[in-house]
Amino acid sequence: MIREEIIKSYVRGKDVLDVGSVGQTVHYSLWEDIKSVAGSLTGIDIMPSDAEDVIQGNMETYLFDRKFDVIVMGDVIEHVDNQGLLLDNARKHLVDDGLLIITTPNAKWPTVFVPNNPTHTLWHDRSTLGVILGRHGFEIMRFRYCLLYTSPSPRDRTRSRMPSSA
Repeated sequence: MIREEIIKSYVRGKDVLDVGSVGQTVHYSLWEDIKSVAGSLTGIDIMPSDAEDVIQGNMETYLFDRKFDVIVMGDVIEHVDNQGLLLDNARKHLVDDGLLIITTPNAKWPTVFVPNNPTHTLWHDRSTLGVILGRHGFEIMRFRYCLLYTSPSPRDRTRSRMPSSA
């Protein structure tokens, strides 16, 4: 099962916040995958969007007036300046039994370095994700390496992710 299908199984019928929604391409659009099955979908990105359901803001500090069943951070955490702030703010915006779904390149997989994405601030592996998530009140319920999934080209990947400042 590819990662998009795994994510869809968790967001089906749920109230979802997608972090880093803007700039995805026709080659990769987690937004569209989530939208096809979620009960409701809100997006947030530091990049502007024409979509009325995507808020321009920084998830490290943005305050919503509601909570979500699921927050998805698809290949976002490795682009963020302060990952602790991001995780603390996500916790504030999850219902009590809510889920945080994070995808990120594996720091120990050789291809993460070719080509090097200039917007990455930090690489993670299973160990470092466990540490940072634990420090911010999250428990890993499921961890999976996905070797095959739809991915943007290196050029698209650089354009489609959060810049390092907001």
